[in-house]
Amino acid sequence: MKKIKKIKAKKTKLVLLIMVIVLTIWYLVHSFNAFVEPQLQAIAKQHTGFAINNIVKEVLADMEYESDELLKVERNEAQEVTSIEYDSKRLNQILYSALNTIDESLLAAQDGKKDPKTKEVFYEDGILYEIPLGYFTKSYLLYDHGPRIKVRMKMLNDVTGEIKTEAKAYGINNTMIRISLVVHVDAQVITFMSSNEYKTSMELPLIVQVVNGTVPDMSPYALSQ
Repeated sequence: MKKIKKIKAKKTKLVLLIMVIVLTIWYLVHSFNAFVEPQLQAIAKQHTGFAINNIVKEVLADMEYESDELLKVERNEAQEVTSIEYDSKRLNQILYSALNTIDESLLAAQDGKKDPKTKEVFYEDGILYEIPLGYFTKSYLLYDHGPRIKVRMKMLNDVTGEIKTEAKAYGINNTMIRISLVVHVDAQVITFMSSNEYKTSMELPLIVQVVNGTVPDMSPYALSQ
C-alpha cells in the first residue's frame, strides 16, 4: 500500500510540475507577445506601406500618355478661359490599365515572383522585411542580433482607385489644375505571430498645369473602379 501511495504521490508531483512548466511557458509567451506584438505590427505595417508605395511608383513610372491629350483649355478672343475639357476616354483607359498593372505587380511581389512589367523580383520569397529580435531589446549591442522575424503581405482584394481633379487659385490671376490617379490597396500584414489588415491610399499626379487667368467653375471629374 505504501508503494502505491508513493507512486501516486510521485505522479501527482509530476503532473503538478508539468502544469507549472506549461503555465510558466504560457505566461512568458503571453508576456512576450504583449510586449513585442504592438511594436512588431507597427514596423511591419510601416514597411508594407513602403513596399506598396515603391511598387506602385515603379510600375507606373513607365506609364505612357500625352498630358496635352488629357486636358484641353478653351479661351475666347480676349484670351479668357471659357472652358476646360477632359478626355474622359483616355483617362478611363489610364485608370483601368494602371489598376490592373498594379494589381498584377502586387500579387507577383507577395509570391516573390517576377514583376510582369519590369521583369524584376521586388522581394525574394515574398519577404518584405526582416526584423532582428534584438531590435525589441532597445539595446545598442543587441539591436541587430538574434533570429529575424519575416514580414510578408497578402492582397485581400483587387486594387481600386479613381481619377481626381482639382483647380485652385495659384498666385495672381493664375489657376493650378491638377489631375491625379488615386490608388487604394487593401492588404494583410503577416508575421509568424499574427496577421492584420492594412489599408493604404496614394495619390499620383498625372498632370499639374498652371493656367493663366481665372478658370470658370468646373464640375469635378469623377471616374472610379
